[in-house]
Amino acid sequence: MVIKHIDKGLSHLDDYYETPQWLFDGVVDKTKLNFDLDLCASDSNTKCDSFIDEEMDVLIRDGRNGYDHWKYHDINDAIWCNPPRSKNGKFVNFVYDVLWSKYNINTVMLLCWNDLGNKYGKKLLPHIINGDFKVVDNYGKIKFNKNGIESEFVSRLTYFSLWMKSKP
Repeated sequence: MVIKHIDKGLSHLDDYYETPQWLFDGVVDKTKLNFDLDLCASDSNTKCDSFIDEEMDVLIRDGRNGYDHWKYHDINDAIWCNPPRSKNGKFVNFVYDVLWSKYNINTVMLLCWNDLGNKYGKKLLPHIINGDFKVVDNYGKIKFNKNGIESEFVSRLTYFSLWMKSKP
């Protein structure tokens, strides 16, 4: 007999786990960036003064709808992105294709190491190797927050923060 056990405390089963404050503070300290926008947040868990929540849907803000929102972003500011696990590929592609390639915006993403083996992650590897992108920190397994409270469970996957540095 096989007993199936699903641990609902694991972050990969839920898109609404929040970035721990200690992790974000460490990214700020190591990069010295001024983060002014959190791409995947809510009023109660944003790490920045401004945020885009689920209803605002950042993935449609690529300039195709007639409003070129990103060209007005201050080059001295940076964007933070802890994407929902179920949409990692979409967010990596959006940040890479729109924010970095098209608009040259400093963006730091919280990703899983195994993302680099996925189709969307493979385009990041050459940039990491040649220094365009910087691994800010390696966290291993993380205890994420849920509604401001640290989970009792660590993540199943191992995480790192990746800085897609603006081009000179």
